[in-house]
Amino acid sequence: MSAVLLGLYILGILFLLFVPPKYVRNFSIFLSFVIGAFSCYLFINFVLFGDASVFSFNFGMDYIFRVDNFNAALILLNGLITFAVPLATHVKEKERDFYILTFLVLLGTAGLFLTQNIILFVLFYELASVPMYFLIAKWGSWGITPFRKVSPDFAAWKLFLYLQVGGALVMVGFFILHSIVFGYDIFNGWNFKDYEELVSQGKKLIESEHIALMIFLLFFIAFGIEAALVPFHTWLPDGHSAAPSSISMILAGVLLKMGTYGILRVPIVLFPEISEKYGIILIVFGVINLVYGAFNAFRQLDIKYLIAYSSISHMGVVFIGLGANNDIGIAAAVFQMISHGLISALLFSIAGSLQYRTNTRLINNYGGLLRVVPFIGTMLVFGGMANLGLPGLSGFVSELLSMSALLQRLSGFPGIVLVAISLCGIFITAVYILNLIDRTLYRKVNPLYGNIDDAHWDEKLHMLVLCSFILILGIFPSIITDFSNLSEIKKIIGM
Repeated sequence: MSAVLLGLYILGILFLLFVPPKYVRNFSIFLSFVIGAFSCYLFINFVLFGDASVFSFNFGMDYIFRVDNFNAALILLNGLITFAVPLATHVKEKERDFYILTFLVLLGTAGLFLTQNIILFVLFYELASVPMYFLIAKWGSWGITPFRKVSPDFAAWKLFLYLQVGGALVMVGFFILHSIVFGYDIFNGWNFKDYEELVSQGKKLIESEHIALMIFLLFFIAFGIEAALVPFHTWLPDGHSAAPSSISMILAGVLLKMGTYGILRVPIVLFPEISEKYGIILIVFGVINLVYGAFNAFRQLDIKYLIAYSSISHMGVVFIGLGANNDIGIAAAVFQMISHGLISALLFSIAGSLQYRTNTRLINNYGGLLRVVPFIGTMLVFGGMANLGLPGLSGFVSELLSMSALLQRLSGFPGIVLVAISLCGIFITAVYILNLIDRTLYRKVNPLYGNIDDAHWDEKLHMLVLCSFILILGIFPSIITDFSNLSEIKKIIGM
């Protein structure tokens, strides 16, 4: 069944080559409905029946695809983002090229989450990364920071180079690990299970702690670049500001999660002793991300830059959970990947809807929009509340779990200090979100935008779906946390 999901993407892309131009968007919406529904089916099937939907074949080596505790929630997220993106797209020129590249990116993320083969893992990483350059350079727009303007070409090149460096480091890490563990055996050691079986038997992949630590840090930095780890984050705000808003939904929704998924799948699982001993490194980086991103979000003029720095801040919650490396921490990390993916996609969609109607993203140019576009305004309030961690919505759950995990891992004064610093970042998040809502929805109506249309059916549909999942996960977090905690993950690798 897992192969069917990838097949839907591939068949959809092939059909898009021949669909008449006037039906390209309609077909893309239909395809997104089908993929979104099937992704939900795979997730529900796994949660209720434990069906891993394994598909494998041998072509010189084993190539395995499956749904498991690592990726089930991410497959759901990828399907929901796939469903939302065509509905949120306002692109009018060269639509066929745009949608083909968009579905290629989403095929890459789905394949990366599903594959158990290291070679395909790297190939899917590249498939998800490379089309982003063309999507931003061709269909992007200028972004504005407090200090400079950013062109689509510059942002596209910067994103491309950072992601390629990250991908190159991932490949180097895998080749070093393979050469140490499997030597010159080129036909074995290319699936995650080959290493997981050794770990489950209590064996260390690398006897030398210093070498193991170096490889652990290599993978952490490599995947951290993809996950906007400070100080390797600067590609993300520029990329978001220049990208079409529907592409920003993919970038924040699932592309960032390739990095955090990689950290969980590779260094955390394959080097358990290093993860346990040096997890404080991830926690400290997570706290830095959380506070640094929040401070920078507060000072932004451009609504997309604000949401981008907010994403950097909220990825810090994931790093804290991963660094805690306990049941609550891993569950918090996976839950935050899904929660942040949904919330950031909703906020970027709102930003795109406002830009489409007003031709500006400068927050100070808005004002009084709740009276003009009440549906979009209501969605912004809902998304903002979820982003700042309002109880009852998914953002609150992941922040609460990550702070609990941190205190469980670091009891005493050090843990209290790190939690206090983290809470400062969460407080700043509330300040900049409330400030954004005030300047955008209240105050005096800008006469230039006093008669703009409210959301259309396609915008209403995907926004309501995203809001529904944010609310459902906020009320029933166990839907994800029950199978994504560390104990459950250890079970599937035999530990």
